[in-house]
Formats: sequence, C-alpha cells, structure tokens
Amino acid sequence: MINSPRILFVTTTYPLHPGDSIPAFVADLAGALVNHHGCRVKVIAPGHPAAAMRETVKGVEIERFNYARDPAKQCVAYGGGIPDNLRNFPQAKWQLPGFFAAMTAAVSRNLATSDLIHAHWVEPAFLSLMAAGARRPLVISVHSLKPKRSRLHAWTLRRAQRVLFNSQYTLSQAREKNYHCNAQVVYQGFDDSLFGTLPRATKVRASLGIPADAPLIVALGRMIEVKGLHVLARGADRILRDRPRAHIVIAGDGPQRAEIQAIVDGSPFQARIHLPGALPRARVAELLAEADLFVNPGVIDSRRRAEGLGITTLEAMASGLPVVGSRVGGITETIIDGVTGYLVPPGDHARLAKTVGDLLDDEGMRARMSEAARCVARERFTWPALAGEVAGVYRDLLG
Repeated sequence: MINSPRILFVTTTYPLHPGDSIPAFVADLAGALVNHHGCRVKVIAPGHPAAAMRETVKGVEIERFNYARDPAKQCVAYGGGIPDNLRNFPQAKWQLPGFFAAMTAAVSRNLATSDLIHAHWVEPAFLSLMAAGARRPLVISVHSLKPKRSRLHAWTLRRAQRVLFNSQYTLSQAREKNYHCNAQVVYQGFDDSLFGTLPRATKVRASLGIPADAPLIVALGRMIEVKGLHVLARGADRILRDRPRAHIVIAGDGPQRAEIQAIVDGSPFQARIHLPGALPRARVAELLAEADLFVNPGVIDSRRRAEGLGITTLEAMASGLPVVGSRVGGITETIIDGVTGYLVPPGDHARLAKTVGDLLDDEGMRARMSEAARCVARERFTWPALAGEVAGVYRDLLG
C-alpha cells in the first residue's frame, strides 16, 4: 500500500467549526484516519458564511466551495439538510446546478494530489465520477438511500470499487432496490474522547431549571419525521403523570419543531418538558452525562424512510445510559433488547411511554443496562477501530 495514502473526502455536509451542532460523523472518521491510521485526508465540502473556505482541523485539510453569486444567500446545504432545503427554499432549486458544477470542479482541482476518492452519499459520488472517471479508485459511504429506486444510484453504486453501508438495514434497502455493488457494512461510531468521559455534573440541568436529583429522560436529534421525536412528545404525559419529579428533555431543531412545541404547549406537564433547541456537541455530552435514560423513538416516515443507524444512541450508550428505542431500521443494530435497553414498536407512544416509565422506576435494571451499554459502545463503536476497517478497504484498493 502507498505510505500515507492521500484520501479525498467529498461530502455535502461537514461541521462549520469544531463542536457545532452539525452531525460530525464524516469529520470523526476523517480525524481517526489521520490520527490513528496514517492517512492524509482532504475534505471537499460546501461553503458557508460561518466557515473558513480553507483550514486544517485536527490534521484534516478542509476546502469549501461556493456555488452562488452571493455566498451569503447559499441555501442548498446545511440547515435542515438538502432535501428539506429544496422543499422549503425556492432559491435552493435555482442554486442546485451551480452546486453540482462547483463540487465537480473542486474534485477536479484536487485529483492530481489524491490517491483515492471517498464520497459520502451517492450524489457526491456521481459528481466525483464525472470529475475523475476511472482515474482514481472510488469508495462510497452510504448513510441513507432514497425510498424509490434511482437509476443514478444504480449506475453510481455499480461503478464504485467499494460501497460502505452504515448498517445491515441500509444494505438491505439497497438489495431490495436491486442495486448491484461491491458492498460491506462499516458502522458509524462515537467520539470516545468526549462521550463517556464527563462526570455527572448539573450544569445543563441548572440551565433548564431541572433539580439535580430529578429523574431525567433525554432524546435528541433533528426534528424531522423519521426521528420520531413527536412520538415521545405525545407519550410524555403518560410518563410524567405518575412521576411528579421526572423531567424530559427533547433537544434539537428542524421542520417539526413547531409541531412538537404545540404538543408540549398542550400538556398539563409542560413545565417538565424542555425543548432547548439544537445543542453544541460538548453540551450534548454534558446533557447525556447528567441523564438517567435515553430514548430513540424513530419511525418509518411518510416517505418510507427509517433511521439508518442512530449515532445519538451510541453516544448515549457510551455515556452509560440504557436506551429505549424503536424496533425499526438500524436502531435494532445498536440496542440489545433486554441487555442495553428495550425495543418497542415504532409510532406506539403508549407502549413507548410505559416502557420508559417502567425502566425509569427500576433503578437496579437501569444500573445493569448502563454498564452493559457502556461496554457494548466501547467494544463495537469507537471511531479508531471503525476507521481501521475503512483503512483496510483503502489498503485493498491501493495495495
């Protein structure tokens, strides 16, 4: 294999600065490859007014591209994510051709100094193929798939040298759509330098007005239908009615924020249901360190999508929290039912509420599940180990 292989990451989303609320799994993988496996990684990502166009963070070189005449008005990427942005902002559709052209040009500019392209999501992989053709090996990480079969997806996946799916569930979705590719599963992980390292303090509780000794249930994620946070909101009354000291925090932001807020506003226990919005990463770690139980209430949404894996579940497990999650999508690959938590039918807020309440009342069971969850997270989902699997793929292709 080439010593210190030069890997070009191509992605539609990347943290604008370390610790912000943008999902960091692409950045975490890049950092682990650089700092644990001797790779050199350069990232191509969309520009944003809040981010530098060129910088190096934790050894990872980042180059961002602008795609509109006025960069301050760019709205294809970030925010609610590209699908939501295209639905909610008419100008995003007009910016899409410029977005594609700018990403393709950025890949072309960096081709001579790259040994291999690793694209995250299928559309960046397609644009990478347009720029590079067969001149560089192509690895694709598939974090999610469109509900309907796509000819573009089929064409692109077939031409990649390796396709890495984030769960067996996502791989099964590709097979159902009859996508043919050289596939394997490589799970995503959690930042083991942050999650599971903090003491049980009371900083976040105090900021939300939650007593230090109150039982605390936490859920977090983008407020979109597939995350199912509205299901927990609807079940909150059943949980809190018989537990006058308990509190629930649902952290995140997104298109469903108004719907979830309306549910909470109609609850007689609204003073004990907290919606703090999207939290920076360090704040998330503090919140999980102060919690007693985590909930991942994912559902199959109206577009027939389900959670591909659920990194927040891994972060909660690493923080020593038992998890109640939905028996759907990749969530079932993170929770060992009856060992690290419980799985319940998706969308059933009554069943979810009963299971959460019963576990909250059983301190001994929570203690056993807490230890098991921490062990499973450390054994299966740390980024240095998972990045080793990815580096092994690079060795196979460049050897």
